[in-house]
Amino acid sequence: MPVITKITAAKKTKGRYHIYLKRGEGEEYAFSVSEDVLVSEHLTKGKELTKTDISNLKDKDDVDKAMQKVLNYLSYRMRSETEVIRYLKDLEVAEEDITRMVKRLRELDFIDDQRFCEAFVRTKRDTAKKGPLLIEQELYQKGVSKINIEQAMKQYSEELQLEHATAMVEKKQSSYKKESLKKKQQKLMQFIIQRGYPHSIASKAVQLAEIEEDPELEWDAVDKQGEKAWRKYEKKELWERKQRVKQYLYGRGFTADKIDEWIEHKLESDE
Repeated sequence: MPVITKITAAKKTKGRYHIYLKRGEGEEYAFSVSEDVLVSEHLTKGKELTKTDISNLKDKDDVDKAMQKVLNYLSYRMRSETEVIRYLKDLEVAEEDITRMVKRLRELDFIDDQRFCEAFVRTKRDTAKKGPLLIEQELYQKGVSKINIEQAMKQYSEELQLEHATAMVEKKQSSYKKESLKKKQQKLMQFIIQRGYPHSIASKAVQLAEIEEDPELEWDAVDKQGEKAWRKYEKKELWERKQRVKQYLYGRGFTADKIDEWIEHKLESDE
């Protein structure tokens, strides 16, 4: 039966130990274990090990290495229980070992889905300014339960959602400065909805935001679009051409008064 002849500390990896066994007349390196396995299994020089003992020690060490990896994985940021399970499956840890490890991580307070949810909501709410619908979607993707999500989302009041959405509208409006006021409002609403806010919040935010109106820029916009439409329908009779241009510009959010003003200006300039 193989006997432990020597135990040496690994030089490159702290907390790891090399086990050497006597086989026949010689001595050879057999396997390595963590300090936890070394202590818990009472591995000392002179201890006899069967083939089954060696196999079990290797299995325990594999689990211990996986535990160290998952602890490192958790050290970067909080994770949901499902994320931890997926990570362990990627490491090809056996199902029964995953169950035991997750239970132990819960006992050590390393994983707690409710606490994870609440921290996740605060971060996405305060740092990224994401809307509640997008945050909920991301939490579902992380495998968190509906109950945990609903509890955590109580931190994100409608008042705060509206405050964030309104600020984003005011900041984003410059991206649409060449659009008509109506078109600008539509695009701003779409932007807020895409950020994960409900339609009702997006609508209120656009109403409350101080959207700058620049008559000169709006005239440049209607002039640019009007010229485009005027060329597009140049083969039509004048009456039909004007109607088509009106429809085109109205569809882009310009008011009837502004459209009539542009057509009148266009006709005068072409005379």
